[in-house]
Amino acid sequence: MANEPRSLPAGRFKRFWLEHDGQNIELRRGNLLVGRSSGCHLVLEDSMVSRRHAELIVTDDSVTVKDLGSVNGLYVNARRVEGSQRMKEGDTLQIGQREFVVRSFQRESVPISSDRQHVETLHGESLDEDSKSEDQTHVGDVFDVLGSVADKVLAMDRGEEAERILSGVLQSILREAKEGREVPVAIAERAASYAVRIAWATSRANWLDYVIDLYTLTRRVLPGKVVDQMYDVVRKARGMHVASLRAYVAVLEEHQATFGPAERFVVQRIAGLERVVLS
Repeated sequence: MANEPRSLPAGRFKRFWLEHDGQNIELRRGNLLVGRSSGCHLVLEDSMVSRRHAELIVTDDSVTVKDLGSVNGLYVNARRVEGSQRMKEGDTLQIGQREFVVRSFQRESVPISSDRQHVETLHGESLDEDSKSEDQTHVGDVFDVLGSVADKVLAMDRGEEAERILSGVLQSILREAKEGREVPVAIAERAASYAVRIAWATSRANWLDYVIDLYTLTRRVLPGKVVDQMYDVVRKARGMHVASLRAYVAVLEEHQATFGPAERFVVQRIAGLERVVLS
């Protein structure tokens, strides 16, 4: 029986999401359909997935998966589900050729009304009717959880693992900026800092390009400490896009009259990165 929309009481409740191939797919409270049909909440473009393959029943403290009579079935921890099964943190869910890992963390807050749906496709944009403040709160929460894990991994110089952990949330922040949604200053700074650290640990310049793209879209001056880190990283992670860097500097120079002395100095430092990249 479908859950009725309701406002949950204040207190302890959980956030749930699925990890898949570097993406984090949030599971909002309610009944979410999974399948190939565009009418599903989670659309999987996979020939082994039925049009209406499964249902995820999400409450404030649990996630249950239910087979909707699919041809190829669904599996939790490599065992086929007969009917429905409640899942827990770390469980693997296989639907067609896709494998997901269930993740959760507990919060103490006043949840919002649960009568909204989250629509997402693994090959498209997410469609979300929640307010900006709720999305931004969620991103901050995910950062708090995943960031602490990534910090430990980075301390052990396991850059690729840190990249896998944080890639989903970092890309979601960039996507919000591309959609014209405001990215809070603190979240943008954390995203930039982690991206630079991942670039250093993996020697992949695309994460430096990520930083430039994010701050070009937000039209803000990068924090000085992040710029200082980039001077070291560009010598190790070769291949940063000079054209993107120049475009960012041009945006900053258009607004330079509104900057104070400290910000103008940072803009000069950012412009100076080009010489290092080309050296």
